[in-house]
Amino acid sequence: MILLYDKNISKNSLNHELNIEQSHHLYNVLRKRKGFELTITDGNGLEWLGKIYSFKNKKIELKKINLKIHKNSKNKIHLVIAPAKNIKRIEWMLEKLTEMGIASITPILCDRSERKSLKTERLKKIMISALKQSKQFFLPELYPMISFESYIQGIKNQFYIAHCTDKSLKNLFEIDFKNKENSILIGPEGDFSIKEIKLSINSGGIPVSIGDNVLRTETAGIIACNIISVKQQLENI
Repeated sequence: MILLYDKNISKNSLNHELNIEQSHHLYNVLRKRKGFELTITDGNGLEWLGKIYSFKNKKIELKKINLKIHKNSKNKIHLVIAPAKNIKRIEWMLEKLTEMGIASITPILCDRSERKSLKTERLKKIMISALKQSKQFFLPELYPMISFESYIQGIKNQFYIAHCTDKSLKNLFEIDFKNKENSILIGPEGDFSIKEIKLSINSGGIPVSIGDNVLRTETAGIIACNIISVKQQLENI
């Protein structure tokens, strides 16, 4: 089943017109014709099943066959991370996080950050592509880059800060995630500064380790989110 993404699709839509790019790919590349069935999601849990009804003015028109609204998980994981300098590594990380189904990603600017800015338009397209390929119906939120201090000042849910300064820290896998909503902070290649670690702890953050190995930033982000996800699933059994 082909899955497309359109944030404007509505559960009340009886018909839906694909844009020119989507229509061209389906009609001229994949050679799909009248009666072919496909699914569209808005990235917010909607699964809209339709079939090709007509092709005119270079656009495909669909008729609705069925509709399903998926419930989002009550367990939400928010990754707060200082993005790597290499954009390809950021793209790879976002692709995998989308496949995992985490709730959001917030890029942060830290004292030791190598990357000072981040353009999100192309990154969101990569996440949408990963959403379609992995047949997900919830698209993670990708927020604009924000300073470490600003993020800490505004955070409301339970959060953890992973760093390498203290080797005696509790491993993330030992944490009991009693809260449904958790954020994990991952620093840049040079780690968080002492000032940032102290600020997060004073604001209610829990310092943790994600293992003895020295990991790249994007690897650490994926592993940390996976640990939290597995722990939450085990605690719900």
